[in-house]
Amino acid sequence: MNKLFDFFQSLKLTVWLLSLSMVLVFAGTLAQVDKGIWNVMDQYFRCYIAMIDLPVFFPRNLNIPAIQIPFPGGFLIGWLLTINLIAVHSQTFKVLAKGGRRVAGLIALLIGILVVVGVMFGWGTAPVAATEDDAFWRVFLRLGRGTLAAIVLYAACVLLYRQRAGMVLLHGGILFLLIGEFMTAIFAVEATMTIKEGETVNFLDRSQQLELSFTETSNPDYDTVTVIPARLLKDGAVVEADALPFDVKVHRFMHNSTRPQPLQNVPDQFKADYPQYEGFGSRLYVAETREVSGTSGTRNAQAVDVELLDSDTGESLGRYILSLWMYPNFVNRSWDMPTNFTVDGKNYTAYFRFGREYAKAPSGNPYSIQLLDFVHEKYEGTQMPKDFASKILLVNEGDGVERELRIWMNNPLRYARRTFYQSGYLPDDGGTVLQVVRNDTWMIPYLACMIVFVGMAAQFIQSFNRYLRRGA
Repeated sequence: MNKLFDFFQSLKLTVWLLSLSMVLVFAGTLAQVDKGIWNVMDQYFRCYIAMIDLPVFFPRNLNIPAIQIPFPGGFLIGWLLTINLIAVHSQTFKVLAKGGRRVAGLIALLIGILVVVGVMFGWGTAPVAATEDDAFWRVFLRLGRGTLAAIVLYAACVLLYRQRAGMVLLHGGILFLLIGEFMTAIFAVEATMTIKEGETVNFLDRSQQLELSFTETSNPDYDTVTVIPARLLKDGAVVEADALPFDVKVHRFMHNSTRPQPLQNVPDQFKADYPQYEGFGSRLYVAETREVSGTSGTRNAQAVDVELLDSDTGESLGRYILSLWMYPNFVNRSWDMPTNFTVDGKNYTAYFRFGREYAKAPSGNPYSIQLLDFVHEKYEGTQMPKDFASKILLVNEGDGVERELRIWMNNPLRYARRTFYQSGYLPDDGGTVLQVVRNDTWMIPYLACMIVFVGMAAQFIQSFNRYLRRGA
């Protein structure tokens, strides 16, 4: 009787946790009216304690005070659901096998786990996974590997739990899916690779990370790059870098900035408080504006207002406004506005840009991708894309890789633990934009779905057989 009471108490806790998650999802959805999707993800879901902004629940014209309410975050709710599921499992499903049967069951369970780990980390896949002609068979093969792992685990559950094997496997699949989602949120990395036709690129743009870069271009043989991550660019901060002959004073970090426009076109009341910038800021107007929502289809263009100070004397070397609008890969190569200046006889180029990650294989050897040809087909008589594809040359001299490959819609390339998707294209079809995702747990949904499917199928067949025997 006590066990039954504990079981229902666990169910009650599950209902409470699911209710909390619904409130969090509701608040996070409303918050996207004022903030970008990634800011909302970090503030509400990918954290243990979410700080919910009270004004999100009211019309904005009511001017509700900007009070933040602590609330269980997505990570905390997810972990509590996982622990609760394990608690229910341990109370309800007891290992029934003893002696040699238990040993055999544990060995089968270990084999099943090894198969799952092998599938997750590339068992049965080539180092350079070229895109296949038929996406159906590609998905079918992944589900097949997941089914094999599920059958081995089911055999272990039959030895250990007997008639409850299907229910145990079903719960295990759900638990596996929860853990996989947590790992994806923590470790998955998204980036883009923008390539003009004929161009070779060896780096990725990580749009969720920002940095201020200074490139010394005085030496004709090589460039020296110094990078300051955005987390250091706080209002009023002075950032020192040993490789630079100047310090960087941050006047203002802007979470979104206006599109640059000629300063002479701006009304006089806005010019009055506009700082005396050097470079592009002396003739272009860039100012802070409110963040766009996560559902508006546009992106926030962060910017930073900085002043360069002589490292020895503290003398001002100029004040500059640098915005993502000026970085060519933010606007699909439509604009390129580098900030150039000279200090101590050395020439520098500055960008405020996406975090740059240079392409390297697991072996540590660098690789590059050259765009050989880009094809963009449209439906006849319309501007609606029908298909667009990139013919590329993948080169990794250290690993002996040099292959021509084709990437097109729903047919990605998998290489170096990354997946390259055909995402977009440059104006006038002059190049391609590849979405590059690293997610070492990308096979978990396939595995978890097949584990749940096999568990449900086994439980259904067992219940159906009992029904038939009862009817007979």
